[in-house]
Amino acid sequence: MKKLSLFISMALASATASAAIDNRSDVKIKKGSDYNHVAVYQDSYYYGNDSKVDINYDSDYNNVDVNQYGRHNYSDVSIKHKSDGNSVYVTQHGVYHSSKVDIGYYAKDNNVGVYQEGKRNNSSVYILAGDHNSIYLKQKGEYNRSYVDIYGGYADHNLVKVDQYGDYSMSDVDIASHYGPASYNTVYVSQTDYDYSSVYISDSSYNSVYISQY
Repeated sequence: MKKLSLFISMALASATASAAIDNRSDVKIKKGSDYNHVAVYQDSYYYGNDSKVDINYDSDYNNVDVNQYGRHNYSDVSIKHKSDGNSVYVTQHGVYHSSKVDIGYYAKDNNVGVYQEGKRNNSSVYILAGDHNSIYLKQKGEYNRSYVDIYGGYADHNLVKVDQYGDYSMSDVDIASHYGPASYNTVYVSQTDYDYSSVYISDSSYNSVYISQY
């Protein structure tokens, strides 16, 4: 019984440690909220920071800046449901960062910029049923990973630009048809030194992907 109690205590301690985080920020701009400006600054060298930005339901022309420093930071940006003309910029300095951008449900003309400097950072971009959005991703360092998924729903005329500076980086671009094809999207990928790039296009037409490896 003592062994069981000790095991449960250790498991609880482990779960608490894994869930520990230094700072959390949750920004929600919803229901026709326009022309707002939000700036988030987080700095930590222990457990990491968590930032979430949600722009939703006809909220237009908002500006959000997220700056994270240290290690193990996470940024999640969501722009959906006919929210147009918004600008979101995420900057992460350090190591083991993760950034996610999700645009969908007829959100259009939005601009998102993600800059990650350091090692072993991950960035993912998802676009479903959103048009004329621009995504700029820049990673500087080694062992960085980038994933771009334009997964249909008539997601058209989007621009995605990925620049990876450093060694052993990886880029994956998927353009596919879910609930309708994705067309006329343009993706640029630029990499330097010992990098890997993958492109997958399925049941979608008139898309352009340009890859430069140096």
